[in-house]
Amino acid sequence: MSSRYTSRAALGFALVLLASAPRPARAEMNASVRQQLIDARERALSERKGSPAPAPSVEPKFGTDSFDTLNVHAYAFQANTSSDLILDDGNGYRYFGAPSVPYMAANVQIPAGALLGYIALSSCSAHDGDLVAGLFDNGVDGSGSGGGTLLASVTSHAGCFRAEVLVTSGGIYGAVADHPLYLVVFFAGNAFDGTTKFNNVDLGIKRNISPAPATATFNDVPVSDPAFQFVEALANSSITAGCTAASYCPDNFVTRRQMAVFLSKALGLHWPF
Repeated sequence: MSSRYTSRAALGFALVLLASAPRPARAEMNASVRQQLIDARERALSERKGSPAPAPSVEPKFGTDSFDTLNVHAYAFQANTSSDLILDDGNGYRYFGAPSVPYMAANVQIPAGALLGYIALSSCSAHDGDLVAGLFDNGVDGSGSGGGTLLASVTSHAGCFRAEVLVTSGGIYGAVADHPLYLVVFFAGNAFDGTTKFNNVDLGIKRNISPAPATATFNDVPVSDPAFQFVEALANSSITAGCTAASYCPDNFVTRRQMAVFLSKALGLHWPF
C-alpha cells in the first residue's frame, strides 16, 4: 500500500478516536454565584406567592430624591463559555439558543459614593422566576471569595414585564475602583427556545454628599452648624477655599462672580473653544 493511503488511514483512525473520546465538561460559573442566585430566586418567589405583579411605573421622576438609571442592555452580556449560543429575537431581546451553562454576565460601573437604590429586569418568560438578575461585588481587586457577594437581585414575572426591587441594605458604594462589579442573568427556568429572554437590567443610583469629617476646616462653621457637612463637601472638593484661610463667612452674600465659580467647579462645566 502506498504511503499516501497509509497516511489517510492513520488520519481517519485518529479522527475516530477523537470523536469517541469523552469531551471535557464545560466550566461553569463559580458554584457560589449559582447558589446565591438560586437562594435569591427562592426568597423572591416565596415572598411573591399570592401577590399580583405590580404595575410598572411609567411616570418620569425628577429632583434630588429620585434615582439616576444606569441601563445595561442585553448586548453587553457575555456567555459563560465561548461555545454557548446566544441569539437575538430581532427586537433587542437575547436568549440562549441551545442547552448551555445558563448564565450571562456583564461588568458594570457606578460612580464612587453612589447609593444603590433599586435593580430592575426587563424580560419575557413563561413562568415567575424563569430569570434572575443579580449584582455582585467581586471584592478588592477581584479577590471576592466564591465569585463575590450578591448585593441585590430581582426575579422575573411571567409574561413580558419589568420587575423592580428596591435595595434596602448595602448603603453607599464608595470603592468602585477597587471593587469590580458585575451583573449576572441566570436562566433559572432552563428554557432555550426563545420563550425566556431579556432586554436589559437597570440599576437605580443616587449620588450622595460625603459624610462630615470629625473636625472643622473653618472656625466659623463648627461641627454643630447645620450646614457643616455641606460646607466641608465644598471645601474638600476644592470648590471653595473660604473667604480667608480659616473662615468661610457663611452669612455673607454670594456674588454672581462667586456663584459662577461655585457652579462651574461643582458641575465641571466645559465647552469647546
